[in-house]
Amino acid sequence: MKRVQYDRYGGPEEMYIGEFKLPDLGPNEVRVAVRAAAINPFDWKLRRGAMKLFMNRSFPKGMGTDFAGIVEAAGQSVADVHVGDEVFGTVDFKKSGAFAETVVLESNFVAKKPPQLTFGEAACLPIPAMTAWAAIVQRARVKAGSSIFVNGCLGAVGSSAVQLAIAHGARVAGTSSPTSMRSADAMGVRPVFAYSDNNAYVKGEKFDAVFDTLGTLSVGDGISMLKPDGVFVDINPTPSRLARGLLSRRYKLAFATMGIKHLSAIAELANKGSLRLKVGIEAPFDDALGTLTKTEVGSRASGKVVFTMSP
Repeated sequence: MKRVQYDRYGGPEEMYIGEFKLPDLGPNEVRVAVRAAAINPFDWKLRRGAMKLFMNRSFPKGMGTDFAGIVEAAGQSVADVHVGDEVFGTVDFKKSGAFAETVVLESNFVAKKPPQLTFGEAACLPIPAMTAWAAIVQRARVKAGSSIFVNGCLGAVGSSAVQLAIAHGARVAGTSSPTSMRSADAMGVRPVFAYSDNNAYVKGEKFDAVFDTLGTLSVGDGISMLKPDGVFVDINPTPSRLARGLLSRRYKLAFATMGIKHLSAIAELANKGSLRLKVGIEAPFDDALGTLTKTEVGSRASGKVVFTMSP
């Protein structure tokens, strides 16, 4: 079985496509033939060693977390999915390995693929949508009539957050680049501010929740934008932001892992058309190394970058 892997932490030059023997299937695991896998910045951060304190010391390590495919085998204790099911999901970051022909993972990390979505579209969802779910539904406790501000409303996480908030009846404002403001407005973000127009949105309306997807809104400014019972939700917990944020009960952290058990709910919204992420580039698995490198060093796509595998 071929996958993208690396033998030591480092830059793009450490990646290669190599042979890997899959582990035996555990009672709560499934083996999935990957049909598509989506790139997240988290993937190369792992390869660079950002989370090595939480990783085991063995190499080679696989790359990639988010994927969609077809179940080839299921452990004896697996009840929710069956051989032949089309699924999407995410691999535990401590194992990774979704940029591969086949992957073995815990069954609770997958859900049935929304029928209305292609494999590529479904592969885009897990990490961004789970992160947004954790922020908007679990931390911000969005409901009909809520007002939400999303800093960075057109990225994968930001657009997921906007769609989730709107699906729950909230009104959404946010920021984008000046050239993308029309796209944000078309998605239902009103008003839309340019990132640089900090003075206008920080000193303007107060919100029930502010969600900073970029880490560019200071904690102090974010909290100042809140109503008395509002929350500032952060997914970029640098030491300095933590030190400032933990002084306030209104500062909340959100992580993708908080949303894993909600994959089926995410799938349902996606199938209804209430939650979609745009595929910007689809590249064959054979071009994985070049595509990964270009994406990592700053090549921009209007949407997610996805690898596709031939059946």
